[in-house]
Amino acid sequence: MKNKQKVLAVAIATLFTQQGWAAEVEKLNIDEVEVHSSVIDSRIMKHPATVETYDRSQIDDSVNAATPAQTMKYMPSIQVRERFIGDRNGIIANRTIGAISSAQSLLYADGILLSNLLGNSYSYPPRWGMVSPEEIQSISMMYGPFSSLYAGNSLGGVISINTRMPEKFEAHANVQGFMQNFKLYGTNETLKGNHESASVGNKINDFSFFVSADRLENRGQPLDFSLATTTASSAVATAAVNDGSNKAVTGAYSDLSEKGLARKTFGAYNIDDSIQTNTKIKIAYDISPELKVTYSLGLWDLDGKTDVKSYIKDASGNPVYGGSTVTFNGATYSAPAMSPALNSSFHIMQAIDLQSKSKDPFNWQVTLSSYDYNRDISSASKLANNKNPYTEDFAGQVTDQGNSGWTVFESRGTFKLSEHTIDFGYHQDNYQLSSLVYSAADWRSKQKGALSSSSKGNTQTQAVYLQDKWQIDPHWALTFGGREESWEALKGHNQTTTSSIDYSKVTSTKFSPKISLNYEPIPAWGFRASYGKAYRFPTVTEMYQQLSTTSGIIQNNPNLKPEEVNSAELTAERRFANGLVRLTYFNEQRYDALISQTVATSLQSLSTCPAYVAGNSNATQCTFTQNVDHLRVHGVELASEWQDFLISRLDLHANATFTSSKVLQDALAPSYVGKVVNRLPSQLYKVVATYHVDDKLTMTLAGRFSGHQYINLDNSDINSDVYKAASRFLFVDVKANYKFSDRWTASIGVDNINNDKAYVSHPYPQRTGYLQMKFDY
Repeated sequence: MKNKQKVLAVAIATLFTQQGWAAEVEKLNIDEVEVHSSVIDSRIMKHPATVETYDRSQIDDSVNAATPAQTMKYMPSIQVRERFIGDRNGIIANRTIGAISSAQSLLYADGILLSNLLGNSYSYPPRWGMVSPEEIQSISMMYGPFSSLYAGNSLGGVISINTRMPEKFEAHANVQGFMQNFKLYGTNETLKGNHESASVGNKINDFSFFVSADRLENRGQPLDFSLATTTASSAVATAAVNDGSNKAVTGAYSDLSEKGLARKTFGAYNIDDSIQTNTKIKIAYDISPELKVTYSLGLWDLDGKTDVKSYIKDASGNPVYGGSTVTFNGATYSAPAMSPALNSSFHIMQAIDLQSKSKDPFNWQVTLSSYDYNRDISSASKLANNKNPYTEDFAGQVTDQGNSGWTVFESRGTFKLSEHTIDFGYHQDNYQLSSLVYSAADWRSKQKGALSSSSKGNTQTQAVYLQDKWQIDPHWALTFGGREESWEALKGHNQTTTSSIDYSKVTSTKFSPKISLNYEPIPAWGFRASYGKAYRFPTVTEMYQQLSTTSGIIQNNPNLKPEEVNSAELTAERRFANGLVRLTYFNEQRYDALISQTVATSLQSLSTCPAYVAGNSNATQCTFTQNVDHLRVHGVELASEWQDFLISRLDLHANATFTSSKVLQDALAPSYVGKVVNRLPSQLYKVVATYHVDDKLTMTLAGRFSGHQYINLDNSDINSDVYKAASRFLFVDVKANYKFSDRWTASIGVDNINNDKAYVSHPYPQRTGYLQMKFDY
């Protein structure tokens, strides 16, 4: 459809020119039209690696999206771990990295880094809240570390969100509601949410602006459950249960754990109920025909709570909230506390960008951006006696991460000389962690008591890079370059009520070469071979942050080494007049891989979890990051997209990824050798069919299938379709849009219409319906 329109536009322009109507040609805006007579656009020559893009029209037509993370759900190999609509822990996973590796991919919006490289876990996701789905013009993914322009954190890929800047006056408004009915264990609730956004922009001579506001309110399903397991299945008969006071307790649920052990579930917690608002201002000014300056300001505010729900009750009918022991026919279980929490955050993002706009051989760009945790406080209950945290036991802790954040400076120049396009630049980033934990007499008040612990530290990376794209002839192109990165970790400090330690400064310098060879023998065919080395340096939290929770400890490791990645891909692409098929083989060898592991504290020693030995005896597990010597991940990715597929007005996108992975060497845990790398599904299929009934009505049917994967590196989670495991799933989605006029569009859709109950350790949303009304002027 789109290519036919382009061909028609060029034909009209040619006719007008021949008739001497040059002024009319200007109105056609032909500069933006790209046409290839027999095949759709070539993508091989443009990039050093595979790039996939979803534009605004595709998102509007086919995706039920209340958040920017949801707009990527049908892109090849990509899964965003958004456990509920508005989940702040939406980690990007793709063909070589798992769903809690936040520092192994990069997310940019208009060139501003939104990846939170303070850490590499679910707690440090990209800052999705700084972008509204309605302002997205396009979203692209470059797979793998094959460009010298990006840091070693690009080993998983680079996602670029492009948002709109107006060429004339425009205004937009959106109202959206969604609802899911969630059933699991003792929870059977209808959960509702709503999303509103509005924006206005204009361009007046050399000045342009775009102002937007976005509000998202939602209550998610329970993400975690209080449970205990035993190897003696006969001990969990449906008999009376007693808490530590020998009061009769009833209502627990029985099933098998992810490891196949009999377990009891006592209640649900981590039930998120929050309001997020995002205000964005973008201002651009053309200082001269050759120079443009842009300023961006983003304000993100969170007001949230996480509730709990007990399933078990004592003889008087009062709920029991864990934090102590319960017994089943003489078998004693430690019942983890169901601890509610309150969250309050206000983050500020700013960026200023100065760039040339000339068509001369040389152009340049300088960008300075910052992200500031202006306020980031969470207050949580800290139960230890089975009492009610809302009415009886108010003890808790307050965690303050205010004053954390990062600053990024990027300067880049581009020379275009004959057959060469040369990019070069300098990069510097600074990350600062400040994590303070206080006791609280009443967790509901958020009032800080005595300091319990503090973790502080900084990291800094400086880099210079050079990349040359050499167009050898119309059929061959060679892109090669390198990136030199100098990294340091400094000012590391940990303090508890009984000890204090300062860590020595650590430095490392690494060089990463890149090369890509592109070949297009004829317009219908394209081939590319790419290789890239990358180093991902430890984040400040992996090295310095130590947190104690009610059930576990996140332990720092100041002796971590950078992980080294050698990545390669081979791509073949066949293009047709109305579609294409791409086949890519990828291979990644990772050395000293930085992987976070959670193990029982009874297995720990002073060298691996000293905080437990020092007296945090309430904790039952310890989480820490270690270097795993050698991992391998390789596989095949197949992607296809078509316009007017089989019948007129039917668009089809389909892709499949097959992944094989293995631990090849692990000196710290030799028993892990030969295991499958965790959180990488063996198969991933997606298909999206959109039928344009007419100019007003579009209908979409889509499916997403994810194959088997493990949560744990030891592959002990053998029972996959339960809480705490990663299950296979098949989600079928539908969406319909109806355009009432040029300005009003209504949408209705359902995600997971087949109501597949699935898990990514936590439960995924069940069937979720969407209603939306949009206004565009």
